[in-house]
Amino acid sequence: MNRNAVIASQAGFSFAGFLFGQTARFGYNLVVARLLGVEALGLYALAIAVIQIAEVLAVAGLDSGLLRFVSLHVRDPLRQRAVIGSTLKTSMILSLFVALLLLLFSAPIASMLNGSHLLQLTICFYAAAIPFNVATLLFGHAMQGFRRLKPKIIATQVVSPMLLLLLTILFHYTAGHDAALFFPFVLAGMGGFFWIRRSLSKICGTLPGDIFHARSDRAMLSYALPFMAVSLLSMMTHWLDVMMLGMLTDTATVGLYHPAARTAGLIRSVLLAFAGIAAPMIAELHTGKRNAEIGQIFKMVTRWIVTVVIPPTILFMVFPELVLSVFGARFAAGGAVTLLLLTVASFLQASFGLSSTVLAMTGYARLSLFNALGALCLQVVLNLFLIPRMGINGAALATLLLFFLLSALRLAEIHRLLKIHPFGKALWKPLIAGFSAALLLMAARPWLLSFPPYAGLAAAALLSFGSYTALILILKLEEDERELIIKYFPFFDKQLKR
Repeated sequence: MNRNAVIASQAGFSFAGFLFGQTARFGYNLVVARLLGVEALGLYALAIAVIQIAEVLAVAGLDSGLLRFVSLHVRDPLRQRAVIGSTLKTSMILSLFVALLLLLFSAPIASMLNGSHLLQLTICFYAAAIPFNVATLLFGHAMQGFRRLKPKIIATQVVSPMLLLLLTILFHYTAGHDAALFFPFVLAGMGGFFWIRRSLSKICGTLPGDIFHARSDRAMLSYALPFMAVSLLSMMTHWLDVMMLGMLTDTATVGLYHPAARTAGLIRSVLLAFAGIAAPMIAELHTGKRNAEIGQIFKMVTRWIVTVVIPPTILFMVFPELVLSVFGARFAAGGAVTLLLLTVASFLQASFGLSSTVLAMTGYARLSLFNALGALCLQVVLNLFLIPRMGINGAALATLLLFFLLSALRLAEIHRLLKIHPFGKALWKPLIAGFSAALLLMAARPWLLSFPPYAGLAAAALLSFGSYTALILILKLEEDERELIIKYFPFFDKQLKR
């Protein structure tokens, strides 16, 4: 199977998994907003921000290290097993230590975020999930180094989010409001871990003894630690708008903001799907100093990402109030502008975010660290200036400005260092189709807004995806896209030849 087919097939499954996971998490936020209220949604958003930042410390950059070192030792299975065993043992110790620290310092953290005793309890319960979440992530990355994404995607994007959603509903109706907020998160993390652990030895050949008897791998740690700093700064950047809203306002305001942020985040799942399988390929090509082929992958994957993300981007930008209406009238009235701004930010991040993966997989760890540090400092300044003046819209505008500047910077760095860029000639096709579909939706907007909210949203989504797909087909697919569609959907062969 050629490289394009590998990327497409793995990314296709990955995207389907991420889409399912994001939909389940979207459903979770919807359930919390409808059943538990705005305040509970704000508590969840602040607690999950703290937990995910803590998980980065527990992972310690070992996820990036696994992808690179497993690819580097592709001809040495024993060395691969040693690398995986050492990584998993180190992360196990770190995750327990980080969870303990959170338990000890939960009270001052909750106080810093203007949260009540309920936020402190939420953080404590969620901290118990950290060892399971970290193990699941690194088990998945070990398998991803063997170009096997399915176990990771199923564990993190199907099993865990579905358990979170279903258990929240179950606890709400059987044990009450607080139990529905506290217990499902840790139980979902445990479920994902116990599902994925059985696949580790089958795919990687790693046995429990390889983990418990593993020695520290200094080469791995020296490579991984700079990426821990990069990942920590990136995760802080990701959650800084939520955390600073908590510091500068209250949990209810955070709860009002979070649905717009989660909805716009659906767009970013496309980047994660493609970057996951492209990363080890880029690392392998860089080892052979094949920059021209990295450039080809960069252009191709960027074009595919842009092609996929345009329809939801159009829908969220033209009909933000309809999209947020599923959470309730209060969210639709207060978050429409926020969703529009965050959608543009997510589009920029999805379209050009692969540049971060290219830098990471080609050895520019220090540069990635400086980029992330600069982005965090800039976001702090923007949020301090905009949130007191504009509230949740200020947080969204700060995010948009940040990703615009960060995307431009990374693209310039890659062009200067590797002499490659993501702008292929065929990129004009999805852009023209998207612009035309957006004009059509804007013309139909007054008519669709006259429908009941759910009917209007369904009609708008159908019009967005349908018109865009038709225009893409009229403009004709690229040869690599035609080959892949015919390979996996041979019944389209005659239609594509017309």
